[in-house]
Amino acid sequence: MTESFQTKLARFPILVWLAFVFSGCATSAKNIESSSEMSQANGNTSIVFGQIEWFEKGEKKKIGKGLMAMSVSPHLMRMEDKTRVVGEVSEGGQFTWSLGAGTYLLHKMAYRDPWSGNYFVAPQIAFRIPANGAVYYIGTLRCEFEPKRDLIGGLSGGVKFSIRDNWDQDYASFLRKATISVKSAEKSLMIHEPRLPRTVETTAEFSLAARIINAILFGVTQ
Repeated sequence: MTESFQTKLARFPILVWLAFVFSGCATSAKNIESSSEMSQANGNTSIVFGQIEWFEKGEKKKIGKGLMAMSVSPHLMRMEDKTRVVGEVSEGGQFTWSLGAGTYLLHKMAYRDPWSGNYFVAPQIAFRIPANGAVYYIGTLRCEFEPKRDLIGGLSGGVKFSIRDNWDQDYASFLRKATISVKSAEKSLMIHEPRLPRTVETTAEFSLAARIINAILFGVTQ
């Protein structure tokens, strides 16, 4: 299943970015790299894995780390308690996180361009972790960016998001980290909804996001 929508890239000033990262407002979901790290995840969380792909003008870009690499950082909010989490993504775009059960809104994707600096997009994506002590695949998030650069290096343009079920590919990558049987991993794919607010900083925005997500994931209307 593939669904897509477009959103605009926005400038994310460096001072605001640094203040957000070091303010203590968000916890970090470290990318789990090995079986030993995975075994440390206890019954209070679940293992969540997937992939992020980034394309620019149709060309797949390598997601990396460091100041001179193109990188992305998903910013999540657990809707039940408003816990904010910044997910770590490996070089290549894979991620394996330890997250508590709940409903998560991917409300912001920080994007670093090595030539132009820090930006962000609002993907308007949500997913659900039904229970603790399990393993969930949430899909591949494909990001297709049509960049435009001005004379001083500023960056703008639209980003088209699509969610792909690349189970065979992504599960094979996941198995390189841990030996877990296919039966023990479940799918809980991300969904997107253009009606979701682009920010959730106010009570009204958060309440709107909660109503929309509940209607889509649980069939609950208010």
